[in-house]
Amino acid sequence: MKTNFSGMKYLSTFFKLQITFMFIIGSSCLHVCADYLIYEEEPINYSDTRPNDPVVKIINEVNNGKLLLDTTNERSFVLSFLDRLNIPVSSQVLVFSRTSFQNNRIWPQTPRAIYYSENYYIGWVQGGDLEIIAIDPQLGPIFYRMSTPFTGGSEIKLKRDAQCMNCHGGSKTDGVPGMLVRSVYPNYFGQPILSAGTHLTDHSSLLNERWGGWFVTGENAGARHMGNAYFEEGESRDAVLLKDFGAPLQSLKDVFDVSRYLTDKSDIVALMVMEHQIMAHNAITKAHLNTRRWLNLDAAMAKHVGRLEGEISDAVLGYINHSAKDMVKIFLFSNEINLEDWGVEGGEDFQCDFASRSQTDRNGDSLRDFQLLSRLFKNRLSYMIHSSSFEYLHPVMKKAFYRKLWDALLGKDEDGIASNIKEKERERIVSVLLATKKDLPDYWNPSK
Repeated sequence: MKTNFSGMKYLSTFFKLQITFMFIIGSSCLHVCADYLIYEEEPINYSDTRPNDPVVKIINEVNNGKLLLDTTNERSFVLSFLDRLNIPVSSQVLVFSRTSFQNNRIWPQTPRAIYYSENYYIGWVQGGDLEIIAIDPQLGPIFYRMSTPFTGGSEIKLKRDAQCMNCHGGSKTDGVPGMLVRSVYPNYFGQPILSAGTHLTDHSSLLNERWGGWFVTGENAGARHMGNAYFEEGESRDAVLLKDFGAPLQSLKDVFDVSRYLTDKSDIVALMVMEHQIMAHNAITKAHLNTRRWLNLDAAMAKHVGRLEGEISDAVLGYINHSAKDMVKIFLFSNEINLEDWGVEGGEDFQCDFASRSQTDRNGDSLRDFQLLSRLFKNRLSYMIHSSSFEYLHPVMKKAFYRKLWDALLGKDEDGIASNIKEKERERIVSVLLATKKDLPDYWNPSK
């Protein structure tokens, strides 16, 4: 019997395309297809592709003697490494729940410190390896484990850690490599009491669900957050408060020995910004990788249906527009929790460091201006639109994103994505973008 291999290949491509679309769009399918890791297939090949981020280059420079880091002690080493990556010390947030692969070194007296910028997230465990997440423009977050001169050996060793993908590459991150902020009920040893439940938190989360297993300095009005406390398991398998270090806390000096850390803070505003930034990073990664995947499969199908090279099918354009809309919702804080009558107050150091990277219009407005009363930012469009991750967003997706964003800011979208943003704020957002973004389509600027 003669087999039509061309037809079989077409059906295989068609099947993969349908599975991919179901996986990305259909939330119910996420559970069914949790093991279907699309980022390990063509054209992404996540694990087999060499990353294009500066971390490997930096470590090679250190080992070759071209770059000197301070090896006086572990603290000095981390400080000099952060300085090389241009990560502010004020971004420090501290987590004492055992939710890292270095669990045996973490508990309330030796929390894991996390420092971050738009391009990096650095986890420092006392006496352990450094955990590094570097954002690659084409692959998204790359997860590294880095030994130091204080963990054995004369050379600094850096390796991609596949173990991280158990939590950072499945259904919890929407089927693409991503980050997450987890809130748990920790016991005295920092071990999560899983029977009491957990929360994945972002800017839509209620404050009383956030930061279980984290230390939090600063103040918030209204509901008490879950931070600064540990628990024990009750008779009904719920969590019973065992120790409350208090909220608000202005310093952690009376909680544990902070002299080994870079600051005595785990700032509430830094935590909230990190939650949003991770949400935005994940949205960019998902939109970018999915677009690459869809277009690759669509091009393979085009050969079998006689479509012109470079022409995108209506179905794929529909999926891209749907994904762009989801991304716009996140960037416009559409589902941000209302902090009205709550408000938060953090330390000046982080806020000053964060604002120092502002890109402003002629009126001095930027997307990094804090509000901290009813919401996190004064102008509710994510500053991540200025990040290198967004800069390298796939051009087809970026084109769809800009159109959706423009329509939302003008109130022309059917979903009312920006309905929570009043006219003056919309005008400020447009003004900042016109002054700071060089890749806006012509329709954004009426003078063109």
